[in-house]
Amino acid sequence: MPPKVQLDDPMDEDVSVDVAPKDLDDKSLRAFTSFFKTLQNDPNVIRFFDRKGYYSVHGPAANLIARQFYRTTAVVRGADTDLPYVNVNRAMFETILRELLLGGTAHVVELYESAGTAWKLTRSATPGKVSAFDDELYRNVEMAEVPVVAAITFTVAEGQATAGVAYVDSSSCQLGANEMLLDDQLSGLEAVLVQLGAREAVLNKDSLSSLDAGQRSRLTALLEGVGLMVTERPASLFNSKHLEADLAKVIKGGTVERHGDVLERRTACSALAAVLSYSEVMAESSGGGRYLLSLYNPGCYLRLDATAQRALNVLPSRADANSTYSLYGLLNRCRTAMGKRRLKCWLKQPLVDLAAISQRHDVVEALVTDQEMRQRLRDQQFRGLPDVERLTRKLQSRRISLQELHQLYRASARLPSIEEAFRCHEGPHAASLVERYADPLAEHHDPNHLQRFEELLEAALDLDRLPNEYLISPTYDNRLGTLADAKKQLEDEITDLAQSAADDLGLILDKTLKLEWHKAAHVRTRCLRITQKEEKNVRGKLQAKYMVIETRKDGTKFTSRALKNAAERLNAISGEYLALQAELVEQVVVVAHTFVEVWEAVSALLSELDVLLSFAEAAVVAPVPYVRPELLGPDEGIIELRECRHPNVEVQDGVSFIPNDCIMRRGESWFNIITGPNMGGKSTYIRQVGVAVLLAQVGCFVPCSSARISVRDSIFCRVGAGDCQMKGFSTFMAEMLETAAILRGASSHSLVIIDELGRGTSTYDGFGLAWAISEHLAGPDVGAPTLFATHFHELTELKAAVGVKNLQAAAMIDPKTNRLTMLYSIREGACDQSFGVHVAESAGFPPQVIAMANERLRELEGPSAKRARDNVTEIQMENGQRQRTEEEAGADVAELQSFLRSFCNLPLDGMSATDAVAAMDQLLATLPPRLLAEST
Repeated sequence: MPPKVQLDDPMDEDVSVDVAPKDLDDKSLRAFTSFFKTLQNDPNVIRFFDRKGYYSVHGPAANLIARQFYRTTAVVRGADTDLPYVNVNRAMFETILRELLLGGTAHVVELYESAGTAWKLTRSATPGKVSAFDDELYRNVEMAEVPVVAAITFTVAEGQATAGVAYVDSSSCQLGANEMLLDDQLSGLEAVLVQLGAREAVLNKDSLSSLDAGQRSRLTALLEGVGLMVTERPASLFNSKHLEADLAKVIKGGTVERHGDVLERRTACSALAAVLSYSEVMAESSGGGRYLLSLYNPGCYLRLDATAQRALNVLPSRADANSTYSLYGLLNRCRTAMGKRRLKCWLKQPLVDLAAISQRHDVVEALVTDQEMRQRLRDQQFRGLPDVERLTRKLQSRRISLQELHQLYRASARLPSIEEAFRCHEGPHAASLVERYADPLAEHHDPNHLQRFEELLEAALDLDRLPNEYLISPTYDNRLGTLADAKKQLEDEITDLAQSAADDLGLILDKTLKLEWHKAAHVRTRCLRITQKEEKNVRGKLQAKYMVIETRKDGTKFTSRALKNAAERLNAISGEYLALQAELVEQVVVVAHTFVEVWEAVSALLSELDVLLSFAEAAVVAPVPYVRPELLGPDEGIIELRECRHPNVEVQDGVSFIPNDCIMRRGESWFNIITGPNMGGKSTYIRQVGVAVLLAQVGCFVPCSSARISVRDSIFCRVGAGDCQMKGFSTFMAEMLETAAILRGASSHSLVIIDELGRGTSTYDGFGLAWAISEHLAGPDVGAPTLFATHFHELTELKAAVGVKNLQAAAMIDPKTNRLTMLYSIREGACDQSFGVHVAESAGFPPQVIAMANERLRELEGPSAKRARDNVTEIQMENGQRQRTEEEAGADVAELQSFLRSFCNLPLDGMSATDAVAAMDQLLATLPPRLLAEST
């Protein structure tokens, strides 16, 4: 949330609001108003106007800035005019930029500068293109994540829609593209956008007409759900006619022919042409030969849609009370900004390749078991390590300063120590660590690579002035040395003249007489200053022999002819010196630029190491240490987690977590039905299983005593839904849309987590849907391992070839007090009641309400309700058990399966809420009355 600020002077860098600027008098304001009205009125565009020292924002955007960042409209000037405005100082300007461009909003930022009497646009940025404001965005904060921009276009052939997707990651110089057939839920497209973590999507607005109404509606919801800013552009931007020529200019080596796997996909090429043009890759001055192009394969990563990400709390949200509420916050023990970005990327892209996962686990295991190596790397080598990845990006564009080059120099100096730490390790993975890290680091830091980079910086930098000033050393260039000597002589001469003036006036230099700088007409020059008290004592001699420059409260500034002459000569020499400094800095940057590829490789290694060190640290500092999981092939059909815990819950204050086993085996317990009371731990249990699988495939250890996991290719979650009134979706409709995505996407290699499905409608409708959905997921066509938490106790009668196991969240009722105690232990067997009234009593309901609820409950559990339930499930009776006949059960199952197939074929995405309800009513009317019996 943006900070509340204090009102003060506009020119003060420590405050954020100012008074009306002098240049906005009536005449200039009228002229500016006329100019502003020529600009397109777009509420998503925030325009800043550079006023040489501060900025102004005008029109409706001024009110937005005032409310969001100052929490008051009192800062808005000219509120009663046609063009209200707010003035912002430099510090607040950077704060606002970060929120607008990095805070998940959908705004375009434009900066205008004056050009005579007119204004011109000089810089602009969107959440996917922030390089124009790199300096302001990351001056005092870390680069939290890399902005990725994607392009999307659609084509239809023979009735089948195809999506082309391309992306550009400017920080790692990666270009990727692919195309995919669209399903009704657009689940493949959603998975790609989530994996990429794209911040902005450029959409071919002309191609939208090729989609049907349902797909267009679902696309809108999808793009909003994954948090993308959507920028629509015409089809002309997606023209791939000149794509090969453009690629030859930007990809390394310029060899386009070897990328036939991308070029043969025409829809992907259209998207790639658009992202190249929109991201301004072609316009970058040093863009030639920097980028790597690849065919993006989403199958390399576990599929995790936006719903699953939220359900498993993978990434932080604004609602989190503390950082450990999310997996990212829990695991983020990285020492560098580049490591934090890599961690976020890995959490979006869990692996499915066993060898790649095992390689990460090997490194984490070595770091966990070798405490000395782990602490040496974390506390000595990685602590304070600069953001090499970002600095390399600046070096690529040749917009790097001497200070930033020195940061790379410091990073380079640490590489031998990091290499040595791995060579000293003697564990079972020692050889692989040397091969993976020590040998590459040694190669990058040999005399032909970064040692030469260090020699360059040692020769070029004036080391004696560090860290106060970052200048080229006078010894680096003879011309610079000559100018430096001349400067030194003039500075000494000025000091002598100041001492002569002090002697002449009877004052003491640096005490009652100060040698200072004076700025006039953008020119700084040397002068002398005395206080008003001292000025009275020497006024006569001062007026007779010296030239007064200005008189202020803090004293009088003056000079002499000799001092003025020396100061002018010093300014001239200093100008030459600074010009030569700039020229030499540019030469040094050009030479340093030749090491970009080496630094790219080093930054990739260091960021990867930082994340693996973070995994190891998280594993050992947990309340109970994590263990290395055993990963099995996807067809093994085993998910076995012993004493599993939820990593985020166990670290919260006041929590003593009770671990539980999860044993899922195909043919025995592949489909787990968990029943039990509210707040009994069902939701936590099913989520912790999903989190454990996710962590294992990211490469982290897991919060268990032991774990065997058959690699999953996707995790689907349906763990709660709410109304979406702005879209006309009820709780039940939102629930059904999420479930439809699971039914269409789940396979035997997935993991499905469902919490309380079917509670958004009547009991029998909901149970019918829950039963049919369960049979579909557990049936031979899908056979997905599933954790299904429910209050439909009748569902525990489900049978399937994959193996159904009933579990319950244990609870105990004290027979004396009738109080309910949650045991938070997951045990085998089904629970025959939900204890809802007991939970209400624990919540403090009035006794009379509890008494009425118990009375009504007894009525509902009487003979009439029993007869209705006899139609859908086996029930427990006082004198024994009566079970439905096989004929009745078989008929019910067939009817429900038919209903489910019909429901799956409904185009819900393209329906209004009214049409959807009407369609559901028609379907429900086809069910036999015994399945629609209502409670008395």
